[in-house]
Amino acid sequence: MLRLLRLLPLGLLLAAGGAATPSRPNVLLVVVDDLNTLLGAYGHGHVKSPAIDRLAARGARFDRAYAQYPLCNPSRVSFLSGRRPETSGVYILSTPARTALPDAVLLPEHFRRLGYYTAGVGKVFHNVRTSDPAAWDQYEDGPGDDPEEKAAIESRYGGGDGRPRAHVLSSDGARTRDGLNARTIRRLLGERATAGGPFFLALGFHKPHLPWTAPRRFFDLYPPTSIPLPTEPPLRGVPSIALQTELSGFAQPDSRIAAIQGYLACVSFIDEQLGLVLDELDRLRLTENTLVVLFSDHGFHLGDHGGLWAKLTAFDAATRVPLLAAGPGIPRGTVVSTPVELLDVYPTLVDLTGLPTPRGLEGRSLRPLLTDPNAAGHAYSLVYHYDVNRRLDVAGRTVIGPRWRYTEWGGGEHGRELYWRPDDPDEYHNRIADPALGTALAEARSRLAQLPAPKPGPANRPRAIDPDAQQAKQSRK
Repeated sequence: MLRLLRLLPLGLLLAAGGAATPSRPNVLLVVVDDLNTLLGAYGHGHVKSPAIDRLAARGARFDRAYAQYPLCNPSRVSFLSGRRPETSGVYILSTPARTALPDAVLLPEHFRRLGYYTAGVGKVFHNVRTSDPAAWDQYEDGPGDDPEEKAAIESRYGGGDGRPRAHVLSSDGARTRDGLNARTIRRLLGERATAGGPFFLALGFHKPHLPWTAPRRFFDLYPPTSIPLPTEPPLRGVPSIALQTELSGFAQPDSRIAAIQGYLACVSFIDEQLGLVLDELDRLRLTENTLVVLFSDHGFHLGDHGGLWAKLTAFDAATRVPLLAAGPGIPRGTVVSTPVELLDVYPTLVDLTGLPTPRGLEGRSLRPLLTDPNAAGHAYSLVYHYDVNRRLDVAGRTVIGPRWRYTEWGGGEHGRELYWRPDDPDEYHNRIADPALGTALAEARSRLAQLPAPKPGPANRPRAIDPDAQQAKQSRK
């Protein structure tokens, strides 16, 4: 029956009482890989992100949004399925959502079933191999046609040392993966404007994921002397298990400032590609009836906390993400301070478009926060770290409240963390033993205990410290 429903023309769906109607809002979902909150819209004026800032001004900015797992595939499986990683058991890069959750109705699939045209371009699911055919009428994500970008990618994944590196492109970037994907979305917008009927388009940007490749003019936006380095307080009481990222075991970049310059150049490059898409929405007069939602799959460390790079931590730097939403039903200039989750994107889009909510979603609609942006709320995240000495994967389970973040490692056996945001917004002082925060600690522990235990599954490990990965590397020599 569902297969037949997908094949019916929109007019027949309407005649049969289908959920989709011409007045339904369109959806443009924009997912950016490895993007933290170093953006103008989030108070960092030295970062050139005019298109993202423009989108934030048009709608709602969620100041404390969190990924459910600070790694690409586990995070994407979560927000595309509406299930927590604890439910799916997906903690590695290679497990498709459909394999882990065979009965789940994935986010674009739900819209497709109800009469929307759905197309994905770029990195929406983790990659082409993990994408789900039932989700799309059309999907594409090619390697791009920029030879310098291709060479940088091949170098990084061809056995390099893993350190963050930037590469200046001599091209204008139009033929890179992200340049081509942005232009494909522009073309699809034109086709859908002509065809009529509601659409769900998803654009996944690869940058600012490593390797950092962008045209010269984007590097020139950030002279090294213009890049502020925050003052780093000493780490106090932070358990060693917490200080691990996917790049643990690799050497530091030759220059932290040069690495940050490469990251920000990619942010501004992506911002320009987004601007092309937003301009096309305006030109086609689709803006007023299109919900545009932009977020990242997780954050990104930039040498903070004693030299952490990339993601796969429980710190705000890796779990906190930008989340912006604009379009019909979203008041302009709204700022939401309540902690929210990427898990909430699915039910929110369903709510704002007036579609029925499928069973099994574990998030909540954020629509009520658009009129009450300071309402109570909490967010949760999960990450596995690797105990090298005991050769053991250790779960770090986190709950974020309005003014604190609490994490238990291995149920507390490997360490516990409590950070008090008013005094320590960047999380350097673990106050787990501070009696003044006893009430906050009790609430945090109670809330964390309400979550189900993580479903068993293999965990991603930093390859430089994983003995299994090192043994496999030696066997290939």
